[in-house]
Amino acid sequence: MHRFLPLVVSACFALLAGCGDRGGTPAAPTTPAASGKGVALPHVQLQLNWVPEPEFGGVYAAALNGYFREEGLEVEIIKGGPGVAAPQLAATGKVEFAVVGGEQILTLREQGGDLVGLFAIYQDDPMGIMVHEANAATSLEALWKSSATIACETELSWVRTLEARLGRSTARFVPHTGSLAEFAADPARAQQCFVFAEPVALELQGIKTRVFLSKESGFNPYNAVIATGATYAKEHPDECDRLTRALQRGWRRYLDDPSATNEHMASINTAMTKQAMDLAAAKQLPLIRNADTDRLGLGAMTAERWTAIAEQLKTLGVIKTTPAAETLFRAIPASIPASVPAAKQ
Repeated sequence: MHRFLPLVVSACFALLAGCGDRGGTPAAPTTPAASGKGVALPHVQLQLNWVPEPEFGGVYAAALNGYFREEGLEVEIIKGGPGVAAPQLAATGKVEFAVVGGEQILTLREQGGDLVGLFAIYQDDPMGIMVHEANAATSLEALWKSSATIACETELSWVRTLEARLGRSTARFVPHTGSLAEFAADPARAQQCFVFAEPVALELQGIKTRVFLSKESGFNPYNAVIATGATYAKEHPDECDRLTRALQRGWRRYLDDPSATNEHMASINTAMTKQAMDLAAAKQLPLIRNADTDRLGLGAMTAERWTAIAEQLKTLGVIKTTPAAETLFRAIPASIPASVPAAKQ
């Protein structure tokens, strides 16, 4: 699973016409909105960077409940998957909007592709390291200083940040293949994961885990950011605001009750059951809500946070320059109060 990992950007954007399979059934509203009846609404495409799963729950909830249409947009949701170059598709205008990793907004800019973030689904990075529930480690730092075997990609920015802070790890790192078989068979093994994915699959097999989130490293980018090209953001600010408002409403609905949306997503992604989606939705809640979203609205981002992310990537040598934070995202236009309790910090 590489849905949010930094991409090596091709120097030739002209080749993007063949990047990313747009196969699959777009999600369309099942409830017609009165405000859109008989009116030709602007049609836009939202490219996901992975298949329909709870990480996109609020997106599908907005479609299913007619929120996009009520806000004056006809939104075609295009499912993603391995090899779909969602950031580049948005940066080059192949689609109006796409789900990208927060870090990708900065790395793509280094290559000449300007993206602007509109809505950050995850306020905390959902990536981490999972261990078996009985593992003695109590933190990511403790695991780093242990003799454990860890299946993880060592070039990830958060891993490099941890090494810069703590020095070379005493753990044994092995390639991350995505397979759960070796982890399941070895109670002492640790493995890279997304908190709402691999731990869910294992829990349904009766294997309980704990996850040390990557933010413990000190590097914590926004993730699953719905972004658009800088040119589109400048020329179509109203459409950007409409999409953002609909997403806020969709995520509020999904956080209140994900059941109906999960049932729909399970019908179009048969590789993941509704039971798994319900469990994943519960696990990801603390990553979506925090003090910033309670104050500014679901999906909100801040200039201070973007500045810190850029400076860290520059220190790591991932990017050479740090663009002004205000050019990387648009502020939430109008907050909708959440009706679920704030996540415990």
